[in-house]
Amino acid sequence: MISGLLFARAMPAGSWVAFCAVVLAAISALLALKKKTGLWLATFAASTVLGFWFYGTARLPTQPTSDQLALPPREALVEFEIQRVMQAENTYGNSTGVARVIDASPTSRLKKGSLIYFRLSRDDTTRLNIIRGLAIQVIGVLHPIPEEAVPDSFDAYLQETGIHYRFEQTGGVRLLREPTAFQKFCHHTNKKFQDHLRLGEPDASQLSQIYIAMLLGEKTELSDEQTDRFRMTGTMHLFAISGLHIGVIATVIWQVLLLFRLPSKVRPLIGLPLLYFYVEITGGAPSAVRAFLMVTFFWVSMAVQRQRSPLSALAASAVLVLIIQPLQLWQMGFQLSYLVVISILLFGLPLREVLWPVLRPNKFVPESNWSTYAKIKFWVMDKLLLLVVISFAAWLASAPLSAGFFGFIAPYSVIVNILLVNLAALVISGGVISLTVASLGLGGLAGFLNHSAWVGISIMDGLVRMNLTLPWAIIHCPEFPTIVSYLCVLCFMASIILIGNKHSPLLRFAVPPLVVIFALTLGLLWGSA
Repeated sequence: MISGLLFARAMPAGSWVAFCAVVLAAISALLALKKKTGLWLATFAASTVLGFWFYGTARLPTQPTSDQLALPPREALVEFEIQRVMQAENTYGNSTGVARVIDASPTSRLKKGSLIYFRLSRDDTTRLNIIRGLAIQVIGVLHPIPEEAVPDSFDAYLQETGIHYRFEQTGGVRLLREPTAFQKFCHHTNKKFQDHLRLGEPDASQLSQIYIAMLLGEKTELSDEQTDRFRMTGTMHLFAISGLHIGVIATVIWQVLLLFRLPSKVRPLIGLPLLYFYVEITGGAPSAVRAFLMVTFFWVSMAVQRQRSPLSALAASAVLVLIIQPLQLWQMGFQLSYLVVISILLFGLPLREVLWPVLRPNKFVPESNWSTYAKIKFWVMDKLLLLVVISFAAWLASAPLSAGFFGFIAPYSVIVNILLVNLAALVISGGVISLTVASLGLGGLAGFLNHSAWVGISIMDGLVRMNLTLPWAIIHCPEFPTIVSYLCVLCFMASIILIGNKHSPLLRFAVPPLVVIFALTLGLLWGSA
């Protein structure tokens, strides 16, 4: 599937590709019936590659040529529908976000369905409620984004998401279509939740900004200093609604449904709509949708009494995401999220299974004879080991891409994330409970819960600040080659899969980290040469 999409990005497929894909799929089906496994697998793989080559050609947007991006800015009349709001209103009274083009003047070089980054001026004559789903017609200036954008810049991020033009309003705005009632409701609920999370806020405190950013994904609430602090320590993922947030909230919802003793087949019918509502309230970010799909597949497998497989749920969510939005394959968020989870499942959790029998306390004492202290020690060591291996596996998968695309390596993030992820999970859980009781009219209790969350946030912020004061906390590597990053990830994953259970545990769990350390060292030397 991925190979087919890569082919489509590099070279559009002709009709002959679709014909070959259909023929190979038919042959594959016949071979499957005859139980010829080897030939069936080969023909199925070939038909899949060709099929997604053709599918990618039809679905992936056509990239502007270098000559088109070199043209000067020009005025254009553009009709677009807002897909994502980045800033509803900044300090200069402007609104920014991402929109999909409905129609544009012929001289604009924009095609229907393409994405643009917009900036609207919010004067009194054009004061619209800028939310997802709003369709408007605007006169403005179209600025091409340079083809060679600076790595880790905002322009580079826009290019990753398939955006090649900035659009700045210079003229009037005409309303084409209002957002749907559901989109308006989600926007209203988001604003209401922000007020709930500010209940009991101390004067001159910036903790509520971090709180709102963490619970609702409103990263614009963070100051520039806070953003830089969390980004440089490799902990900015705490403010992107993703697997951590969806996982914690899904766990809270599931536990509440268990308290009501609902049948396993009924729980997903109640829990998934609530979880999807949260995804929509927070803006429907791609990372949140990916995590929601993974939870959906996992919960559905539990409801139908199938064997639960996180890896299968992960693969199914990735396939569905790429079918719906194939362009996500080139987005760093997609690559990081799936690589990190794969690393945790194939390296981190198996490493725990090997280490736990060795480190397990009270090995020679029957569990019935354990004292309270022994039970607490057992529980703490079990959870601590799980956190260590998860954080280590996540760092191994993310460090090469962080070096190549963001220009820094955070060696201590392995330790910092162990503490921060736990604190963040407590803060998110407390925030969900606070929003629930505030919605029921219990503002005083919600304010109390907010204070307890702010204590956790204060500790988190202090840990991040302390981390930045340590020597070698951040290794800057702006010239780290991206080719080394991808080769490192490929070799890391290959070493995990190829070694597997066939060799000794020492070899199985020593080689992958050594591959990453060697590649990072090579990239640093290459970049400094």
